[in-house]
Amino acid sequence: MRVVMTLVARDEADIVGDQIRYHLDAGVDFVVATDHRSTDGTTEILRDYEREGRLHLIRRGGEAFTQSEWVTEMARLAATEFGADWVINSDADEFWWPREGRLHDVLAAVPARFGVIRGIWRQFALRPDSDEPFYESLLVRRAPDADARSPYHAQVKAAHRAAGRVLIPEGNHDALGERLILMREWYPFEVLHFPMRSREQLERKYRAAWAGHRLDESLPVPRHIEAMASGLRTSPRDVHEAFVVEDAALAAGLSDGLLAIDTRLRDRLRGVEAGAQTRPSLADDAALAAEIDGALLDNDAAHLLAARVEALERRLAAVETNTAVPGRSLRTLARAVRRGGRAGP
Repeated sequence: MRVVMTLVARDEADIVGDQIRYHLDAGVDFVVATDHRSTDGTTEILRDYEREGRLHLIRRGGEAFTQSEWVTEMARLAATEFGADWVINSDADEFWWPREGRLHDVLAAVPARFGVIRGIWRQFALRPDSDEPFYESLLVRRAPDADARSPYHAQVKAAHRAAGRVLIPEGNHDALGERLILMREWYPFEVLHFPMRSREQLERKYRAAWAGHRLDESLPVPRHIEAMASGLRTSPRDVHEAFVVEDAALAAGLSDGLLAIDTRLRDRLRGVEAGAQTRPSLADDAALAAEIDGALLDNDAAHLLAARVEALERRLAAVETNTAVPGRSLRTLARAVRRGGRAGP
């Protein structure tokens, strides 16, 4: 089995080298990377891996951030040019951590009829600025936020079987294509996510992300990026202070369960852990299940569709007595929408 990771990076020199190092050690065989206008040393890090024969580098010079187009191109190249059996579409601040076993073990276990599996974001909180590498200082994991305007919102990311005509929607949350059937109820990966790592990085990231998304006229600016950029335009200091976890807040968060200490990535990048993953404890399993039930399912496509159908049925019931369309026809239409098929007997 050959696993290829796609990667988009812009000014991620503080994390991208460790991100690639981690995944190559975890079982990724090759990386296809797009560098978008980096000026901080990210390009040089990617070129070092390219010289080693571990990475194919694509550079993008325009300001517009057309993520879906770029990741789709990379995922197709992984299938057609770089011999992938499986593709993981990742951002530079994400670390795919198998819940049990190693990366290849997880992918080998996927039944043949399924072509897409998902990992769940596990968010790591911003801490006071430090001169240490990010993985030494950012050890506080926080529960996800159900509010889509938060950078810590609940979300999934997708890995998929290689396919030459795959389409990757914005955000890498899915993979669409022939025979790419989603295995819905299994989250074998935790995607350790470090979206904010310092005050300078926070401000640079969300300002650039807002500008890049705004120039992609095919989609609206994601809500969390719009919210962060809006705050940064009025009061950058307040935005940073709202998210940084000082020691007093850490103690309170550990007490009420909002926060947890998680040293897994630090230990792995230090070389402390090697070989097979240790199995998560029952407490870990319960905490992850609570996150899925408490926030993630509200963003699931099937859940959202069911809610919209129920809303449609309520509206139809309200207008049945005031419309020329027979009530039976309206109910038939609602049933057709619910089952995703055509209206009929």
